Formats: sequence, C-alpha cells, structure tokens
Amino acid sequence: MTPQEYCINKVLHEGSSLYYSLRFLPLAQRDTLTALHAFFNEIKEIQYECHDIAVARIKLQWWQTEIAQLFADTPQHPICQALAEPIRHYHLAEHYFQEMIEGVLLDLKINRYTRFEQLEEHCKRTRSVLNLLCAQVLGYQNDSTLKYAEQLGIAEHLFSILRDLRRDILNEHSYLPQEELDYFNVTTPNLLDEPLSDAVQALLIHQVARIRAYYADAFKYLVKEDTFNQRSSLIRAQLALATLTEIENDSYQVVKHRVHLTPLRKLWITWRTLWRARK
Repeated sequence: MTPQEYCINKVLHEGSSLYYSLRFLPLAQRDTLTALHAFFNEIKEIQYECHDIAVARIKLQWWQTEIAQLFADTPQHPICQALAEPIRHYHLAEHYFQEMIEGVLLDLKINRYTRFEQLEEHCKRTRSVLNLLCAQVLGYQNDSTLKYAEQLGIAEHLFSILRDLRRDILNEHSYLPQEELDYFNVTTPNLLDEPLSDAVQALLIHQVARIRAYYADAFKYLVKEDTFNQRSSLIRAQLALATLTEIENDSYQVVKHRVHLTPLRKLWITWRTLWRARK
C-alpha cells in the first residue's frame, strides 16, 4: 500500500461529504487535502482508541516527534510520507501541525467543558487549524479568507460534536458545555432518554442554531475572488447545512440514530455549489 492509498483508505470513503467535496479538484490538491484530513483523523482517533490517557498521551507525543521528522525530511508514517512533497510545494508550516496535536493533548485532560468559550478555543486549535492549511492549499488572494477558514472550522467541529453526541457520551466525554446543560436543566444521562424531553430538545435546538450562525458568519468573510478556489470547503458546508435541516425535520433525534443524506442529494448539492462558486 502506498502512502497515498493509506490516506485514501483512512478518510476518503465513497459517498462521504469529504469524498464529494474533493471530487472536482485537481489531483495534486485532492491528494494533499486527503492527506491533511487523514492526519487530523489519525490524531483525533487516538483519544477514542486508547482508554488509558497515559497511552494516548505517549502516542500523541510520538506524533509530535514524527511531525518534526517530516519537516526534517525523514518521515516514517505513511501519512507524513504522503505530506512530504505537499509541505514543500504549498509552503505549509510545521507549527500548524504541532498546534493540532497540542489541541488534542489538551482535550485529553478535559471530560467536560465548563463554558462555551473553552470549547470554541478547542475548535480553533484543531479543526480551524486544519481548515487554515486546506485554505492555503486551495489558494486565496484576500486575507479575510483565513478568517473564513477559522470560523468554518468552528462550525464544522460543532457539527461533528452534534452528530457524534451519543458516541462521546458513551465514552464518558461530552463536549456540551456544563453551563448550557445547567441552563436547560439537563444532565448528561438525560441526553440518552427516549423519547426526548422538552428540555433536551430545547438544548439541541440551541446547538443547531449556533452551528448555523457560525456557518453564516464564515460565509461573510469569503470574498468573491476566492470563492471558486475554496469550493471544496463550500461543498462540505452546504452538505452540513442540508444535514442540519434533516436533523431538524427528524425532531433532533441525533442521539437515537445518525442522520444521512442520500448519495443523489449529495451529488446535487455538490453540483449546485460548484455552479454557484463559478458564477
């Protein structure tokens, strides 16, 4: 298996939102973004694969060393081998990769975020940094596009938290801030109740509304001259927004089951977003 095949097998599952968002990019950009997302998934999954925090910390520290070796032209892991040429071609900085690892390391210490501002900072240090790297690969002319990438990263991470709510609760790691649970008079076990109580539904309505607000805020920073270059992230955003609509139509049953869009609908949204980006 080649390094690129490893990355593809890691994240580019046919029919996924990432799959559709990368389909119409030039090969070099598609391969680079696949490798970047593979790296992000690799380090994020460690906290779910390792029940012992000490072991998870050791693995993440290994990745810190591996990234240093990548930028010293001696990568060992297939993902880093796949990234070796792109980091030179696209002038990607080492500190972005190290910051993502540090963000996951800090997350190991926290079973519950007290305030939303703490969760937002975690989003910025992980998914937003990934988006900044992707924006650099895709190309931009206006620096406001970097703010677009940051805000979009927060929206995407909050969206992932909503969709993975059941998994995180079962792993005794809930990302919903304690102050919001208290405000809506909800406990973590309540989230698994069936049917959903009015209080839990109100809490989930609040989460969806905030995610939509972050997507809307991100779009404000994307200027016309950079829209087509950033079409990959726009496709992911539109697919996520359509999924949020389905979650609303499903009465917010995100803990009961995972909401999916059909492949045909995903393809339609992809084409429509591409057409709008070209215009």
